[in-house]
Amino acid sequence: MPRRFLPQQIKDRPEALAGAGRRFVLVLVATVVGLSLVLAAYFYVQQREYNRFSFQNIVWEGAQFRNEHQAFRAALLEYLNRTPGATEDEVRRRYDILRSRLDLLQTGRASATYMGDPDLSALLTRIDPIVRNWEGQLGALFAGNRQAGDVVAVSMRRLDADFSAFAAGVNAIGIRRVDDARERLGGLYNVMIATGVATWLLVIGFAYALMRQLRASEAAHAEMRAMTADLENARRLAEEASRTKSNFLATMSHELRTPLNAILGFSDIMRQGIFGPIGNARYNDYLDGIVKSGQHLLSLINDVLDMSRIEAGRLELMESQFDIRQAIDHALDMVSVTAQGKGVVLERAVPAILPHLQADEKLVRQMLLNLLSNAIKFTPEGGQVEIAAALLGEGELAIRVRDTGVGMSDRQLQKVFEPFSQGDSMRAREAGGSGLGLPITKRLIELHDGRIHLASRKSSGTTATLIFPAGRLSAAGSAA
Repeated sequence: MPRRFLPQQIKDRPEALAGAGRRFVLVLVATVVGLSLVLAAYFYVQQREYNRFSFQNIVWEGAQFRNEHQAFRAALLEYLNRTPGATEDEVRRRYDILRSRLDLLQTGRASATYMGDPDLSALLTRIDPIVRNWEGQLGALFAGNRQAGDVVAVSMRRLDADFSAFAAGVNAIGIRRVDDARERLGGLYNVMIATGVATWLLVIGFAYALMRQLRASEAAHAEMRAMTADLENARRLAEEASRTKSNFLATMSHELRTPLNAILGFSDIMRQGIFGPIGNARYNDYLDGIVKSGQHLLSLINDVLDMSRIEAGRLELMESQFDIRQAIDHALDMVSVTAQGKGVVLERAVPAILPHLQADEKLVRQMLLNLLSNAIKFTPEGGQVEIAAALLGEGELAIRVRDTGVGMSDRQLQKVFEPFSQGDSMRAREAGGSGLGLPITKRLIELHDGRIHLASRKSSGTTATLIFPAGRLSAAGSAA
């Protein structure tokens, strides 16, 4: 007998392991958050460093503005004093550089820094029109008006104080920004130290939780291995019992079918009066009952035998290529008398050309008969049963049997493929049947690598569809 585990015997119960798992996740998340803080602080410091170097560039631009003013002044004075090597082009070049520096301070990337400071903005506002006015005076100078050059030189000397004040103002802003950056960097150091301590604590907590989780998992795995061994043993015993049952059913079905065939044969001979008439006419009614009951019992035994052979793995496919349209016609012929007797209309919607099917023709006909018989059985008088065939988009072959019968509820639909289970048990008892038709059909179509789809609604009929894979189809006319 397999060992049974009671809840109190399992030390680490599922809910305990689930709690440990939750703690594990929390510790992990906390660790990730801590590391994220460290990374964020690092990137923040890097960004501040970038900003600091960018501000150094700003200070440099302010200093260069003053330097270019001095360079322009020196070039102009050399030109006015007729110093050897001094040229008009050099004066113009220095002036253009000074103008470009002025434009850069007012409209460049760092203009917000300069124009945002009231003192620096006032200096630039005062310097700008004077510098721009020099362009016209330089033109007059180069045209021969030396007095215009003297005016520019005097004006430049007066602006020395403004250029120096501008450079000093930019330097003052730089000093303040550097001091602020140092203070913030000191604060970041403190944050990083605190983050590092917190991260180490989280790592220690994480390691502790992980060790506990591993110990609990090892214990649970040991118990699971023991349970798995017991379950494997129970599965093996169940499979042996199932095989024994299937073998018993197959043997008993065969043993029952042999004498039953004899009973049916002798009863039919007596009913036909082959060796002479029966004395009393009432015996004919009895013989009819014996034959019908025997045929019904034989049908049930055949179903049980088929099911047991399938479950025991004894059913082998005898495959060949055949015309599926002929198999459908044969199945319709087999059930036409039953349908007429119940007043059910049979309809056929099969294309004129269909690929041949590589399958066990006998078993395919059995599947079609099972579906048609079920549809007729549960369709009231005046109803319709339709069989149709078509190729699906993926190249598969679909054979559909649809009726206008009583249908099934969702609950009945879930159990209909279980052996000996019947969708509408009351109607099934009235119509007869073993409840093996659909289970057998499902297993037979699966043996052919296909599938069955069943759709039904209460009082709205049922649709059963057999789907054969595209690999089992061949061009029409290729069959032998």
